[in-house]
Amino acid sequence: MLIGDIMENLFRAVGYIILLAINIIAYWFLHSHFHFIVLVIMISAPIFSLLMALQLRKHIQSKVVSNCLKGEYGMQNQESFFLVKLINKTLWASLDVKLTLEVQNEFFGTKGDLVFSVPIYSKKGYELQIPIVPELPGRLSVTLKEIKIKDLMGFFFLKKKMEEKGELVVMPEPINQEISDKTYYETGMLESEESSKKGNDFSDVQEIREYIPGDKLMSIHWKLSAKRDILMVKDRVSMSDKQLVVLPELCNANMYQLNSILTTTYSLISTLVKDKLNVRLMYWSKNRFEYEDIRIDYVEALNEAFGKMFYEECYQDMGEAASHMPLVHPEMKSYLHISADGGRVNVVVRENA
Repeated sequence: MLIGDIMENLFRAVGYIILLAINIIAYWFLHSHFHFIVLVIMISAPIFSLLMALQLRKHIQSKVVSNCLKGEYGMQNQESFFLVKLINKTLWASLDVKLTLEVQNEFFGTKGDLVFSVPIYSKKGYELQIPIVPELPGRLSVTLKEIKIKDLMGFFFLKKKMEEKGELVVMPEPINQEISDKTYYETGMLESEESSKKGNDFSDVQEIREYIPGDKLMSIHWKLSAKRDILMVKDRVSMSDKQLVVLPELCNANMYQLNSILTTTYSLISTLVKDKLNVRLMYWSKNRFEYEDIRIDYVEALNEAFGKMFYEECYQDMGEAASHMPLVHPEMKSYLHISADGGRVNVVVRENA
């Protein structure tokens, strides 16, 4: 509880005690029925107010959900919303409820607290919409840590732990860039034999057909499936047997460098995919001690890959991902390595030796 709240409650209690003392003295000398009734009310009211707050604390429920207005994912430096719902099905109410919220980027490890003061209405509760402009990409979470319910007379603050959490995956803000010469990147392409299985290759969309068991989920045409009430997938024809392997370093020794690496990786792959180049995104998983390997042939798959990547734990060595490549994937001749040095991002075709 803040010092200001303590002082406010103390002054209110002292003032109430003074009024109660005056009424007791008046009743002692005057023996008035009016003063007796007032005395009973003044003694009973704080007790009733406390019992009401106790019942409200017992039955109140909460929920935190992300409310991104632009689709499934948020975007760096663009406004997103979280909705905090306080659900009150009782007749009791409170004019002052303090909410303590923890806002955290779980991928970068940054966090801070927010405190709001709201009312809770009888049989209704309250809904608080919080606008947030994320400065970093990653997995953004808002957790309602606790609430403090003030009784109607303002004498008591009752604390309740909540731990309700909402999440939003925030994509890097893409950089507008054009690749005039693809020759340099093509030197890092890897010859590979692609599966001929439907929905499992790098290709152009040829037609839309019904879902067949074994098709990749990322090939499902969700909007058309919703309209037809049956799963429809994008049928594809093979384009090429070459892939550009992109390996970003998930190093969080400096969060500004990591932000630059993520932004560069996202923007580059997005541009390459739009230019119909086949891309494999690989990154080193510190927890599993292996590479995650994701094939990307359209922007939606890129968003899914980054959403999965943001659940990984970052490491401190800038060369961690590249250091394991010769041992884990000796068959790979070269790849596109994205790292950072100082304030500069390095995008180089690296020989796997």
